[in-house]
Amino acid sequence: MRPALLRLLKRPSALSVLDSLISAPIGIEQLESRYQCECIRRYRQASRQDRSAQPVESEQPASADFGSRPARPPLSFRVYEIQAPQTRSKNNGQTNDASTGVQVTSSPRGLLLQPEKLEFESDIGHTNDIGTRLVDDPNRRHDFALWEDLLRYRQRHYGDRGTLDIWEALMTRVEGVQLPVSGDTANFFWQSFVDLGLKQEVILKELADYAFELWVKTGKRWNRFYESIVGGYLERGLAQQAVEWHKRLRDPHLSCPNDILSVLRAAIDSSNRSNTASTIPWKPQHHSIPAGLRAFEKICRATHGHKIYGQAISMVLQSDYIDHVPRIHKLLVERGDHPQSYEEIQPLIGHINEYGSPRFIQKLHRYASIRFPDQVEGISEGESGPADEVTGQPEDQHSEPRGKAWLEEKPFKDDFGARLFATKALRFEMILSGLRMFGVTTIGPQSLREMAIRAHGCQDIADKLQELQKAGISVGDSVFLRLLRKLATENRDILLSDLLHSDQHPDVLEDAQLQESLLLSYYVARDWRPYNLTLAILGQIFEDKSDLANVHFRKFLAAGEWKMAIQVVDNMALRGATLSQESIDFIAERVLMPRAPGKPPRRDDIPATKEIKFVSHTLRHGTSNGDLAVTELWVEVLKRLGMLNLWDELRKCCLWLARQYSSSSTTTRSIVSYPKKSQRETGTLPQQHGDPLLCKIFSRNMQAAIVAWGFRTRVSQQRKWMVTQGDPYESLIPWVRGLVLLRELEKKGVHLSVAWIRRACRHRLAVLYGRQGLVNRRMNRMLRHENPYSVVRVLEDINLAWGEPSLFGDREVRDTKGLVNPPNRTRRRRIKKMKSAYLQGAGYSRMRELYNSTSRSARRD
Repeated sequence: MRPALLRLLKRPSALSVLDSLISAPIGIEQLESRYQCECIRRYRQASRQDRSAQPVESEQPASADFGSRPARPPLSFRVYEIQAPQTRSKNNGQTNDASTGVQVTSSPRGLLLQPEKLEFESDIGHTNDIGTRLVDDPNRRHDFALWEDLLRYRQRHYGDRGTLDIWEALMTRVEGVQLPVSGDTANFFWQSFVDLGLKQEVILKELADYAFELWVKTGKRWNRFYESIVGGYLERGLAQQAVEWHKRLRDPHLSCPNDILSVLRAAIDSSNRSNTASTIPWKPQHHSIPAGLRAFEKICRATHGHKIYGQAISMVLQSDYIDHVPRIHKLLVERGDHPQSYEEIQPLIGHINEYGSPRFIQKLHRYASIRFPDQVEGISEGESGPADEVTGQPEDQHSEPRGKAWLEEKPFKDDFGARLFATKALRFEMILSGLRMFGVTTIGPQSLREMAIRAHGCQDIADKLQELQKAGISVGDSVFLRLLRKLATENRDILLSDLLHSDQHPDVLEDAQLQESLLLSYYVARDWRPYNLTLAILGQIFEDKSDLANVHFRKFLAAGEWKMAIQVVDNMALRGATLSQESIDFIAERVLMPRAPGKPPRRDDIPATKEIKFVSHTLRHGTSNGDLAVTELWVEVLKRLGMLNLWDELRKCCLWLARQYSSSSTTTRSIVSYPKKSQRETGTLPQQHGDPLLCKIFSRNMQAAIVAWGFRTRVSQQRKWMVTQGDPYESLIPWVRGLVLLRELEKKGVHLSVAWIRRACRHRLAVLYGRQGLVNRRMNRMLRHENPYSVVRVLEDINLAWGEPSLFGDREVRDTKGLVNPPNRTRRRRIKKMKSAYLQGAGYSRMRELYNSTSRSARRD
């Protein structure tokens, strides 16, 4: 029985519980009940002595009995007494103690709290029963000693949920409470809420807003707010969040640019994504910089005016990341952060002279001689020639470092390491000692996988990764490592097991295209466990959330779930993100089916109208302005909308494009310019009119097409499309809607090509009222047959819709027949043939005789 009990007590969970019980302070609810009354009575006697300033003897039996007990350590909390809510007096918040006759005033220090009421008083994370708690009293809501006791109690019993209750009480239940910003009490409150916010970002944003409002109102702030948040994220290995919160908190919580040095220690100690911890002499490494130091680099680049060279270099030299000192030196020098004295750069020079490469030694000595010429000359005169010998070598050659033997980096194959870790006869400590003995500095993902498979749970994996780091063995910065560390830290056992037992090679996890195709196949098959694993892998490949949202968008498109794809686009628009070029190309490839030139698309699976409406909605909400590829796609979308006679959607898209791509949406209506013949022939528009992107979308061909699409609607005398302009009793026929839309686009900044618009109108008039031979298509014959309007009515409405100056001049009055029968290319070609035949019939034989006689005379000569 005893060995079994010992095994139970040696478990990590049991040790954690015992440790928390030993370190936690004694709670009120844990006091012995027979001592409670005596403790309260002695506390009351002491309070009476303070108020009356006269000695009062305590009860002798109780004192003797209580004194016989062994002394307990002093409690870390005050004891309050609360009367029941129904017995509280309504007179100025005073309460009477029936048992002692002591009248308690509004002073919180003299208030006695019964232990059984502490649970009731701390339950304030809601807005129910306002007025029944101590903190509801305006005279006591600023008693931070009371708030501290309530917070400690809720933390001890409910953990983070208890801290959240107190925070919600401060934000919603009471008003006007300003947290202290200095002292131990302030540190306890702010640090507790920051620790909660690091786990729940919503709370952290609320806390940051509260701190900023406090700064605006009072000009005060907690001086450790920036360090606690940014450093807290770095300690948790969340480098990207640390950089984002640095940009958010640097004003006003970063009082001096040099304060960024406070998070350098957290960046160095961050072990979640570090990939080097060298314990051998300095040697240039080819692997990437750890995530913590990379985040500190970004913080330095986002902060101007810092002077931290001496302290930063010293801290890095004292850490396990000495192989990245040249990178930090280069960053600070590029930012204008130079050493203020030779003493600040001297430790770096001494370290590099002993362990550095000749190339960097030369660069560093050259830099130091420029910054501090006097000190460098004095030192170089007293030194002998080894440095000259080193600097005399070519830069591309690396010599052996002086002072210590160089430990050559042994090549270590990943598959061999995997076999070592998979051998059950070898313990992890033995393998680690062997790797250190042979100078192995890097192991691959296959070795990590076998090590993790043999580990006992998530905590054991995290501990072994930590031991590898302390031993100076790099584990790289692969997707497999990052995901392994993340899942082990978050205790996600199911995903971790799926990752370790997956049939994918760790190197395959780096292939984003392959993982996206696997995600789609798992989603279509509704195989959720590998789907969740693949989604976690993609989350490590794409650091930006918008990239992962683009993956989901393409996944839903490929699966045919267009509604879900629209939801993704709308959510991205709310966050200010846009679709990537790959997603736009995916739309053009998978959604827009190919069509024949001049004909609308045809689909058997879904209606073409649904297809084009989906694309137009996606482009409006998920793209940004100025993209040439998106502009070309918009041209195709407008063509398909017009061919499918979706006029409302076409008009909506045209007006939206004019607003989005116009440099000034409030551009006044300019005078219509009539381009010269050379411009019409070359097809170029004057660049001084309109915006280039608008000119590309609404080209002269598109404007003519809009006019033609406006005429493509069947009308009758009973059904009319109304457009009111000026006189409210005046109506226009629906065929002029294209001209109305063009005039609206002109107000938004679109330059109109009048010649092409006039030509399109004359062509449509020829279809409706011209010669019979011009009508060949079935739709045109139907419109001509059902036409209820006279040519005079149509010309009048065209003039009303277009406005001044008139589109046709006065030709609609002088030559209506010539206006509705324009010369076309076929007619000109027929006239040309007739003239050619006439000329041949009249003079061809005479010219042939002349040609033959000339040829015979030439041959004789």
